Amino acid sequence: MSKLSKKFRVVVNAITTYRGKILLGKKEEKEGHPISGEWHFPGGHIEEDEEPEEAVKREVKEETGLDVEVHQIVDVTSNPDSDSPFQVIYHLEADSDDVDVGDDLEEVKWVDAGDVKEELDATYADRIKRRENLSRFIKRIEKAPY
Repeated sequence: MSKLSKKFRVVVNAITTYRGKILLGKKEEKEGHPISGEWHFPGGHIEEDEEPEEAVKREVKEETGLDVEVHQIVDVTSNPDSDSPFQVIYHLEADSDDVDVGDDLEEVKWVDAGDVKEELDATYADRIKRRENLSRFIKRIEKAPY
């Protein structure tokens, strides 16, 4: 890993949709992992020399088996106290809802957009409340006709 990538590790997360539902993953229990056992938007770290859009597609494929299409960046956040101080959240659309639980997830579930805040763990739910872009996006998915 280069000096730059050690200093500026970036996490990509996916708000993956399929017919008005949003996919959530529950991270395996892993000692010392910051979201161990929590429900979250699937994703992970960008590998060195990897494009962010390819990283988010790879992570979703590894964790869920889904083929996805990247639509847009929904939000970018920073957390200087984390070992991954930057997070890019994408909207992806899945080609089906047939999920295979994979790489470091305990389980997955599709939820209605209106229920996302209640289904996510407190840290992620709070992030949606604080981040205007995330809140607006979730509301748009909730109102979309399917």
